[in-house]
Amino acid sequence: MRLLTVVFFFSVLKTGDSELRTIRCYSCTTMEADRLLEDVQDPNWRQWLDNVRYVPHTDACNDDFVPEYAIRSGVRSQECENGVCMKMWFKEKNGNSQVWRSCIPKSQEQIRSDCTRISSSQGDMEVCTCDSNLCNASDGPDAGVVLVFFAMFLLFRIP
Repeated sequence: MRLLTVVFFFSVLKTGDSELRTIRCYSCTTMEADRLLEDVQDPNWRQWLDNVRYVPHTDACNDDFVPEYAIRSGVRSQECENGVCMKMWFKEKNGNSQVWRSCIPKSQEQIRSDCTRISSSQGDMEVCTCDSNLCNASDGPDAGVVLVFFAMFLLFRIP
């Protein structure tokens, strides 16, 4: 829930800046591409999810993502031309979880920073998108958000 609040906060603050730009995104996965694709029937989803084959596969991409360790373990930082970064997280009913971090190129005007969570009988899936450099590192608030909330706390607490 904390993540959704933070993402909503950023979505509301985002300006109508129409200038397209290139950012950098972490690129990695813990998913087994063949296993993932055999479960997907929809051709559009299959085509998009096929991209998971082309990113580094490493356990360092998991939800406890530590950028310094991840980079040493093969995680890449890729250019994302006029796009947004994304983090997709799957948690199966048996408790296994998988993560995919990447870029969605040429999507800056169509996709805003946000998170969507879907639950089914198979498990849970969450997809978060963001539009700043290396923003798909984690699902926690960044230092800027913490400082804003701390400043608000001090403002309203002082008599």
